[in-house]
Amino acid sequence: MWNKYTAAFIGALMLAGCQIVEEDVNKEEPKEVIPEEVTEGYTLTVEASKGEDTKALSLDESTLNAYWVNGEQVAVYLNGTQLGMLTATPTGEKSTKATLDGTLTSVTGVAENTVLTLLYPRAEWDYTGQDGEEPSATGTLATKYDYAVAPVTVATVEGKTITTTGNASFVNQQSMYRFGFKVGGAGDKIAIKGFTVSSVNNALVRTRTWSGSDWTDAPGSITVTAASTLTLPYASLRNTLVGTPTAEQIANKEIIDTYSFSVIGSDDALYLGSKGIPAQVMDVQGKFISAQSISVTKADGMAKSGIATEVW
Repeated sequence: MWNKYTAAFIGALMLAGCQIVEEDVNKEEPKEVIPEEVTEGYTLTVEASKGEDTKALSLDESTLNAYWVNGEQVAVYLNGTQLGMLTATPTGEKSTKATLDGTLTSVTGVAENTVLTLLYPRAEWDYTGQDGEEPSATGTLATKYDYAVAPVTVATVEGKTITTTGNASFVNQQSMYRFGFKVGGAGDKIAIKGFTVSSVNNALVRTRTWSGSDWTDAPGSITVTAASTLTLPYASLRNTLVGTPTAEQIANKEIIDTYSFSVIGSDDALYLGSKGIPAQVMDVQGKFISAQSISVTKADGMAKSGIATEVW
């Protein structure tokens, strides 16, 4: 029998049903749990040596020693991808040999016979902004303007350890120059506040970047600005003509490039000069080159004097 109690009961059921539907509609769907990607480290240890001439740039009279400094960093690249960084531990005090070790955060493509490129200290090189100070292990020439490359071949990838078939022999990518300027090529070297050097062949490199398979060079002049006046400024210079002279050119000491100099003296005067670069100092990168009698003339309308003869 239909009565007010029956109607009330049915109404209560309908209300409860509406609430259930509303709760189902508003109920959030469970979120998909995505596990975090875990980057696993692969250890790489390489015995390494540096060139005899320019690293770590500690000058003993006319010898520029090649020392590793504890804690120096080396980038590991496979083509255009940086896999990680290695830290140097020298085998002794003032040592040209060191152990490089670190963890690679990526090993994609790394397998037996893969060639890795070790870049000291990174893949972007910049020769601008030099201060001309004498080389030392902690000076700017060593810490900012010395760059080297070494290839290593992977021997095994077992567990979390990568081994190589041999040691890494780093090849320096620029030479270190010591300059001295004399008015007319004679007398005492003048004290200077800085200089700009240019190559007549536009062969000096300002910046260099590793693309993974080759280098991109930006050529141009290099300016050295001294923190205080200097009579023997130093510069780290990469010349793209290095390595191109023939045996005959080297034997004959032929001039294959010329450096032009604009020098600011301690008297704030401008001095101009140039120096021919013979083939025998352009055979390989990584040399220590001294030219202490570069002839300059004060830019006061007088004719330039000749280039003084000098043994490089």
